Amino acid sequence: MLVNIAESAPMRNLLACLLLCACPLLLSLAQDEEGEVIVISELNRTDVEQFIEEAEDQFYEIFNTNIEDDDFKISCRRETPTGSNIPIRVCEPKFMVDARARNANNFGFNAGVVEADRSIRTAVEPQYQQLQQMMEQMTQEIPAFAQIASILGQLRARREQLLK
Repeated sequence: MLVNIAESAPMRNLLACLLLCACPLLLSLAQDEEGEVIVISELNRTDVEQFIEEAEDQFYEIFNTNIEDDDFKISCRRETPTGSNIPIRVCEPKFMVDARARNANNFGFNAGVVEADRSIRTAVEPQYQQLQQMMEQMTQEIPAFAQIASILGQLRARREQLLK
């Protein structure tokens, strides 16, 4: 859901409250030097990407702190895709990292063909469904997690607007 907060003062105040209350690490980013609230619909692509990365870090930190099964903990890293010189941020659960590592090991031992990521993803689809359920449950139980998820959704929607 994208909220056009630039059109109404109550929505600007709501976003300010969400950013300031739910995202303590975003506090310095939520206000400029004069103390004005940043309006998502006015952010440029670079700023949106920066906000998304910081919101994701908080989102995954809360998630990882509140789950017991290490296989579902999510970590982020930068990697440079084949054929590119531009590193991208990749965030994925440990079970996916492990599945990819097992695939690489099988390739080395069997002199076979490395499975494509799509094939690996299909193999771990039940774990991804369980991960989705865990996140949905956490959204219901932890207000800060739900608020960051909402803000993250708005930021991602803004990024999509900018890419069109």
